[in-house]
Amino acid sequence: MYNRTRWIACLFTIILLLLPVSSVTAATTPSSAKGFSIWPSETVHDVNKVWTVTFNIPVLDKTVNNKTIYVTDTKQAKISTSVKLSADGLSAIVTPTGSYTNQDYFLYITNGVMSLDGSALTESIVVPFTVVPLPGVSLQVTMTDDIKSSSTLSGSLTLVDSNGNSLAPSFSNDSNGIYTFSIYESGNYILNYRSSVNGQLMTQTLKAPSITIPTNGTTTVRKITMTIPTESGVIQKKSGSIGGSIVPENWIPTNYSPPIVPVTVSNSTMSWSTTTDTNGRFKIYVPAGSYTLVVNGESSEYKNSSYKLTVTAGQMTTPITPGGMINVQDPLNKLGLTLNSPLTDNGSGGLGGIDAATREISGSVNLDATVTICDTVPTTPKVLKTITPDKNGNFSYKFSTPLTGKKIRIQVTDGSGNTYTLDMASVVS
Repeated sequence: MYNRTRWIACLFTIILLLLPVSSVTAATTPSSAKGFSIWPSETVHDVNKVWTVTFNIPVLDKTVNNKTIYVTDTKQAKISTSVKLSADGLSAIVTPTGSYTNQDYFLYITNGVMSLDGSALTESIVVPFTVVPLPGVSLQVTMTDDIKSSSTLSGSLTLVDSNGNSLAPSFSNDSNGIYTFSIYESGNYILNYRSSVNGQLMTQTLKAPSITIPTNGTTTVRKITMTIPTESGVIQKKSGSIGGSIVPENWIPTNYSPPIVPVTVSNSTMSWSTTTDTNGRFKIYVPAGSYTLVVNGESSEYKNSSYKLTVTAGQMTTPITPGGMINVQDPLNKLGLTLNSPLTDNGSGGLGGIDAATREISGSVNLDATVTICDTVPTTPKVLKTITPDKNGNFSYKFSTPLTGKKIRIQVTDGSGNTYTLDMASVVS
């Protein structure tokens, strides 16, 4: 039997155990704390603070709830929280249902919590804490699927800033599907949800509203809903799907497995990225609407393929290609770039024929391509001109000043994001 008189609870999130108890003044201690051991006060900046109470031996699951562990305000009114016991029975997680505000609170751990043999805590504990929000934005994301099912989403959700840094939710409530991100820098952010769909990793993104941090020292709340399209949603005509087969030209199924290649479907605010399976197939569930499908080539020497598709709820949309298959071994072939003399392409990415006397760059490209002419001497290449070819694919650009001191790059980009680049080996002298 466990020693009924020795087991206690400790809060591993509290690191100020050496502070004197006198740091908690009588003025901040509620009358309801009579008979409780009062711990040193904590200052908390996270308005969605999650407390973890750790025990030195496992406790009974049925004794861990919001009656035995709870939070109150200074008026002794209980704050709505969820209290869950960890699988090993050693930790209780106390999560607020909503955000805390700028005031004092009290976390109670009572002797109603019992060990596996029914022994109660030898003392009840109160942890006073003060919430002092930092200036920021609390982004509340409601995650749901297209059929509004009650099941918990199985993927992982992060928020990505413009520099590619990922931020995990500061507060998660699986019961209602609300995930909160605490943001302290203005900027543009993207929600990134990763899950497994049809046995393949799927990454769904959604542009978050532009974030501006308040200048008055407060925390504001922004809300957004992210809906996950599903196979059930397609069956119930809530969503549609895009799919197809992606194989090398003249592929024979019995010979070998086709290469696994990335596939992306997107519109102006959302995207879905996955890969083909071992049979070269893919299927992506999306809301009804218009999208761009981009299929990568097997390697960098092959073209990416791009298709404009309209998706109808309840139906599968497939790119219209010969045989219903997409070739991932379509050579890049310089995107049709041919330079007019005296400019030359050395076949290895080198651009020649330019000197101080050069006044014009001209040639031809594929009709769906654009030509960008840059000076690569600056650390960030300076764009001199972006040109759309005429109806015959011809383009030209005349320089108004000599090219002395410049190092020219010609980059061709088509509608599928394929690029072909030529660079000078040295600066024009």
